[in-house]
Amino acid sequence: MLEILVKLKDYAPFFSNVLWILFISLLIIIFRNKIKVFFKLMIDRIQKGSSFKAGPIEIGQELRDLDYADQTAITTQEIPNLKDREIERTKIYENNKGLFLTHIIAPSTKTDQKYDIFIYLLRHKSENFSDIDKVEFFFGHMWSNQVFTEFEKNGIIGIATSAYAPFLCTCTVIFKDKSSILINRYIDFECEKLLFQKRNS
Repeated sequence: MLEILVKLKDYAPFFSNVLWILFISLLIIIFRNKIKVFFKLMIDRIQKGSSFKAGPIEIGQELRDLDYADQTAITTQEIPNLKDREIERTKIYENNKGLFLTHIIAPSTKTDQKYDIFIYLLRHKSENFSDIDKVEFFFGHMWSNQVFTEFEKNGIIGIATSAYAPFLCTCTVIFKDKSSILINRYIDFECEKLLFQKRNS
């Protein structure tokens, strides 16, 4: 019997994890109706424009007070140079070959940085990067003026870094036909107001 217990000792962490999963699953099953009510109240409150805070998540009233651009609105207002504006917008798509930079932030795993940042390319209405040879990212002097060259990996072209303050990222996209374009993105921390704001003590 003692030998069996000694052998089972190595499996203790596994059984512990299984028990925790079963316990959490049981809690979700028992309190599923209350969880649904909580999320419904949260959504209703946000839709009514109230500020909402739960743990680290907060949507402030100052953001809810911004004017809303309604896609279904019909206006008879005469907009000057409307045709020129649409032409300029279309040219941006064309000049960029549909490519734009985006980024996501998460609390940093590094003690001397504020956020880990993931910067990557998106292509408007397409996930095809087959015409791209390589992409060069440049973040400036805080990164010793290095140029970081990246290639497509698992359907993504991007780079990860960490920072304690916002910065400008420039990106040179070099195509297989040897042409290139320069695009940029300001790597801001604005979404921390929504996702990562700490509870006021």
